[in-house]
Amino acid sequence: MKSMKKRFLVILGILFFVPTLTIADHIWVGVFSKETPYSSQIFISKKKLKNLNHLIEKEWDNGLLITDIQYGDSIWTATMAKGTEYTEQVYIKKRVWKKFESSLAKYANDGFELVNVEYGDGTWVAVLVKGTQYKETRYDAIRYWDDFLVTVDKRWKEGYHLIDVEPADGLWVGVFAKNTGYEEQGYDALDDWDGVDANIKKRWKNGYRLLNIEYGDGKWFCLFVKDDKKKGESYNQSKGMQRFSKNISEHWDKGYHLIDTAEGRR
Repeated sequence: MKSMKKRFLVILGILFFVPTLTIADHIWVGVFSKETPYSSQIFISKKKLKNLNHLIEKEWDNGLLITDIQYGDSIWTATMAKGTEYTEQVYIKKRVWKKFESSLAKYANDGFELVNVEYGDGTWVAVLVKGTQYKETRYDAIRYWDDFLVTVDKRWKEGYHLIDVEPADGLWVGVFAKNTGYEEQGYDALDDWDGVDANIKKRWKNGYRLLNIEYGDGKWFCLFVKDDKKKGESYNQSKGMQRFSKNISEHWDKGYHLIDTAEGRR
C-alpha cells in the first residue's frame, strides 16, 4: 500500500511539474530597426481580441496605426505607430476561413493592400491599408510546408516578395507584394531557437537584414532581405509578456522601433 501511495505521489508530482516546463519553453521575440519612418510607437496587449479592439480604436483616434498584430501564449498584441506611410487602414476579424477570404477580396476591390495576417484563438485577423508603396499584394494559403516553399519560389520568379508569413490552423499563409524596394530575399526554417540565433548572425554577415520571424508547425521561420537601408537592427527574446514589454521599452530608449513580433517555443 505504501509503495502504491509513493508511486501515486511521484506521478502527481510529474503532472504538476510538466506544465511548468511547458510554460517556461514559451518565448516572445521582437525584431527592431532604426531604419523606419516612425516618429513614435506603442505596444499594447490583451487576453481577449475584443478588448484589444477597444484599445486599437482609441489609438486610431490619437493618430496611431497598426504596424503588426500578434497572438501567442493566449495573448493578443498590437504594435502601433505614428509616421507610417499609410493614409487609411482597416483590420478584419473572421472565425471562418471562407468568410475571411471574402472580406479580403472586398477590401482588395476597394483599393486596400494586405500587409499583415494573424491567427489566434480560432480567429483570422488581417490588416489592410492604403498609401503603402507595396503594389499588387496577394496571399497564398498552402496546406503543406514543401508546397509552401515551392509557392514562394514561384512568386519570386513572378516579381513578388514575401512580406508576411502566418503558419496556423493547418495552413502556411504567405503575403506577397510587388514594389517592395528589396533587392534580394532569403529565408531559413529552424527547429530550435539556438539555431535561429546563430543563423541570424550568419545572415547579417552576408549583408541581409532581418524582416520577419514567425513560429509554427514546430519551426522558426526567419525572413531576410537585402536593400539600400543601413543594417541598424536588433532582435531580442524574452520569457513572459512583462519582460518582453520591458525589452521593447529598452530598445525604444536606444532609438530602435519594433517592426515584428513572434511567440513560440525554444
